[in-house]
Amino acid sequence: MRSGKVLIVEDQLNFRKGLVKMLQGGELGWQVVGEAGNGQDALGLLDELQPDLVLTDIRMPIMDGIEFVGHLRKNYPEMIVIILTGYKNFEYAQAAVRLGALDILIKPCTEDDVRQIMNKASERFYEKYSHQQKQLLQRQLQQDQELRAVLLDLPYEMSTLPGLNQALSGKELWLLHMNNEDMANRSNGKRDMSLLQFAFSNIVEELVKGAGLEARLLLVEHDTFLLVAGLHQVDETLQSSIPTASFEYLKIRTSIVSMGLAPSAIDLAQLYLLTKEAVSDPIKLPSLSGSEAGSGIMLSLNQARVREMEVQLMSAILVGQEDSLHVLLNRVIQELSLTSPEEMRLGALSLSIAMHGTIQKQFDPDDQNALTRLPNEMPQIHWTPKEVLDWAAEQVKQFLLQFNQWQASKSDNVVERAIKYIEEHYNEECRLTDVAAHIHLNPSYFSVVFKKTTGESFTRFVTRVRMDKAALLLRNTDMKIFEIACAIGFDEPNYFTNVFKQQFQMSPKEYRSSK
Repeated sequence: MRSGKVLIVEDQLNFRKGLVKMLQGGELGWQVVGEAGNGQDALGLLDELQPDLVLTDIRMPIMDGIEFVGHLRKNYPEMIVIILTGYKNFEYAQAAVRLGALDILIKPCTEDDVRQIMNKASERFYEKYSHQQKQLLQRQLQQDQELRAVLLDLPYEMSTLPGLNQALSGKELWLLHMNNEDMANRSNGKRDMSLLQFAFSNIVEELVKGAGLEARLLLVEHDTFLLVAGLHQVDETLQSSIPTASFEYLKIRTSIVSMGLAPSAIDLAQLYLLTKEAVSDPIKLPSLSGSEAGSGIMLSLNQARVREMEVQLMSAILVGQEDSLHVLLNRVIQELSLTSPEEMRLGALSLSIAMHGTIQKQFDPDDQNALTRLPNEMPQIHWTPKEVLDWAAEQVKQFLLQFNQWQASKSDNVVERAIKYIEEHYNEECRLTDVAAHIHLNPSYFSVVFKKTTGESFTRFVTRVRMDKAALLLRNTDMKIFEIACAIGFDEPNYFTNVFKQQFQMSPKEYRSSK
């Protein structure tokens, strides 16, 4: 899940630079993509930078914050906006809130004030991200139905062809066929088959992601999937690993055959039929009730359930709301208990895959095994509802146990290594992302661990180290103030002086005189 992008609009240079310093390391989950000194300059940056969040002052020259937000809302009605203001301008801030601002940040403000309001912005951003993913899913579901109808030579609207041609332009098609004899041995009708289809689709998607590909997987018939990928991207390794993993995890033999460069959508049915006939098994499954389109929609919804659950889990972790993890997972288990046996098995597997994916993406991003996010087993077809719920509860227990153990075992060690790195690089840019990369940790989670262990935010800790070094130089050398600022990693002497005053309640010059 990507970080949010923020644009800072503030005419007071020192305050603006302070916000940039605080946010640019990614500690609060935001990436500063631009800054401006007035609303007019900021308007020119919106289309270019496409920020998710705008922090803007009220009173600025040329174009003030009220006018700026008014213009912004015409083209970006849903953009998150936070207003910066002094107490004397509070009435202007109230007007800005009526224009849809999320909140107000009163100047002067502390680092904790900024953290709290940025956490609030993060929660809104994750809500919007989840909503956008749902909208994307709806559009994909619609196009999947259209593509499936064309492939199976079912009735479809001719108006859908231009959109399909655009989606398939320059793409290579691959047919994935699951052996019917193996499927017959593993399933007992359509309900059980849904579980196998879902498990197989996750295996393929994880292997595709592990290969670094952007590809699309579509269930066409009960035993056949279509993989839409870039030309020449599906290499021999991937062609081999998909059948291998399918048999290892599901005991189902699978064929993967190239259909070549995607033709015009109107010619897809003939190409699909010829390819399917070349790989079809002599053994056929009994006729199943319900349409193939219905099975495809259900599969897409199950895949979307995994993505949505991952967003919720990662949102709780990145914002530092550990308690909400327990609430979220307990609620999911409770909701599972109210579903049918088939939905319960699929829901339990979705939950498990989402938890495995969260562990891999957030806490072990260097793990190159694409299938580590799949559970060692999946709910069995013959299990009773109680056995499925017990399995799901055990998966949750293991997830929380692994999370807590990892947190406990890694925190002290990674923080010690981070502090050592800071001590060695404090005179450089020394961003949170740099330190997190050095210790092989997710930046957002590293921020939470660092503050929990040290009692200070990463930014505050680095600033204190730099100020302590500056004080040492002031006491023991005759270096000029701007030379000391440069030596400890500050580009602007005036900004260094302001920060020094905040820590020592006197200017660098006064500090040197007092010592």
